Amino acid sequence: MISLEQATEQIKKANPVFGGFLDSEDTLNDYVKTQLTNYVAHPIHKARQKTYVEAIQREVARLFPKGEVNVNFNEELILDTTDHHNVLNFPATIGAHILSRFDTLLDRQGHGDFFVLDTGNVPFTEILHKRGIELGGKHINLYPKKDRNKLTSHYPMHKFEFVKSALNSEEKFTEDEMAFLKKMDELVNGIDISNCRDFSDQIVKINLALWLEMFGSDVREDVRRCVTLEHNHILRHYLPKFLLEQRDNFVWRALFDPDFRQLIMKEFTGIYGAWDYSGPKTGTHFFWGITPGGEQTPLFLDGDVLKDPSGQVEDTPLTPEGIAAALEKNIIAPSIFTKFGLVAFYLGAKVMGGPGQTEYVPKLKETWLKILRQTDPEEAKLVSLVPGDAMNTFDLAFNKTPDGKIFKQWGFDMVKNHTLSRTYLEQLKNLPLRAALKSFIPLAYYRLTAANDRQEVDCQEQDLYSGFGWVK
Repeated sequence: MISLEQATEQIKKANPVFGGFLDSEDTLNDYVKTQLTNYVAHPIHKARQKTYVEAIQREVARLFPKGEVNVNFNEELILDTTDHHNVLNFPATIGAHILSRFDTLLDRQGHGDFFVLDTGNVPFTEILHKRGIELGGKHINLYPKKDRNKLTSHYPMHKFEFVKSALNSEEKFTEDEMAFLKKMDELVNGIDISNCRDFSDQIVKINLALWLEMFGSDVREDVRRCVTLEHNHILRHYLPKFLLEQRDNFVWRALFDPDFRQLIMKEFTGIYGAWDYSGPKTGTHFFWGITPGGEQTPLFLDGDVLKDPSGQVEDTPLTPEGIAAALEKNIIAPSIFTKFGLVAFYLGAKVMGGPGQTEYVPKLKETWLKILRQTDPEEAKLVSLVPGDAMNTFDLAFNKTPDGKIFKQWGFDMVKNHTLSRTYLEQLKNLPLRAALKSFIPLAYYRLTAANDRQEVDCQEQDLYSGFGWVK
C-alpha cells in the first residue's frame, strides 16, 4: 500500500504532462485562459478546416432545422472526443464540456452556442456508462444486456423509460428520486425526435435538454448550449470526399502510399490508438471494422487489403475508393490514429482530453514530427504548432450530505440539483488546479503503473475531494 503523495510522485515520473498539473498553483480560470482557450490556428490550418467545419455545420442544421441552437462556427476548432456518445453521465467528461468554453460559458449572447465531438465507437458496457446512468450513488441500466457490446454509433432509436428501468434494478430509490425520474421520462419523451435517424441523433437532442437542466435558473438563459455531436457521423460523410479529392497530404500518404505507409507502420507500432500497443494484434490498422450486429472488430493489413480476422466484416481494399465505399456502407470507422492524424495534426484542431490522452497524444505528435522532419519539413513545422497536451477532463460537480461529507455528482445528480448556479461557477473559477485534479490521482496511478508494480493507494474519498469543502 502506498500513500496519496507517493502515488502522485510516481505519476509525475510516468507522465510529466499530467504530473505537472498536479503541482500547479493556477486557478481553474487562469488555467483555462492560458492552456485551453488561447490557441489560434495557423492560417494554413484555418484554410484546411473550412470544409470540415462546413460538414459539422450541415450536421447541426440537419439536427436542428428550426434553429433551436445558434452554434458559433467562427471559434477555434477543438478535437475533444473525451466523452462517449450517450446520455450525459460521467462527471469528468461533463466537466470537459464545461471547461472547453469556461471563460465564455455564461455569455450566450456574445458567443453563441458550441459543439463538442463525442466518440461513438464504444460499446454500451464501457467504463463511463456501464449500460446506464448513476443517480444518488445508484446505477440504473438503460439498455438490454444482450446489447452490451453494440456500439452507440451504430444503434437504432431507443425508448427511454427511466422510472421503469429504476424499478427493474436491484437498487432502492427514494420517493424524491422516483419523482425526479418521472420528470425525466416526461422531459426526454417530450423532445421532438421526428428528424432523428438513429440513437446517435437522439442522444444529441436529449443531451441538449439535460445540459440546460444542470444549470441553475439564475444562469440558464445565459449559458451557452452544448451540442454533443457524434464524431463518426461527421467523419463518415467528410472522409470519403477528403480521401478522393485531397491527395498527397501526409494523412492520405499514410494510408495509400506504400513506401510512406511502411514507414508509418514501423514508427507508430506500440503507441496507443495505433496498433500492437499492448502486444501483437492489438489495436487496429487505420480503421475499425463494424460487424453486421453493430459491434467493433479490429482490421489488419494484408498486402493492400484490410481484413477482419473474425470474418464478419468484408475485406476493404486500402485504396481511396475502397475506404470511401466502406465508409459509405458504414462498415468501418476511423481509429484514433486516423482521427487524430487528420483532425489534430493535419487540420490543426486544438486537442483536449483526459489523463490518458495527455500521455498518448504527445507520443502521436512526436512520432508524426519525427517522420515529417525527414519527409516534409514544412508540414512538420505546422504540426509542431498544434498543442497536444491540454487536459480538460475534471470532476467539477460536488455536494455535501447533511453530516458534511462531500460526494461527487454524476450527470443526473447535476440535473436533479441544478448544480451549476452562478455562485457555484464563480467558486470554480478560483479553485486551484491541483485541488481540482486530486480526484484523478488513484485512476491515473492505476493506468500508468505496470501491473506487477501496482499497489493500493491509501486514501479516502474525502482526501480526494478536499478542495471542494466550500460546496453546500
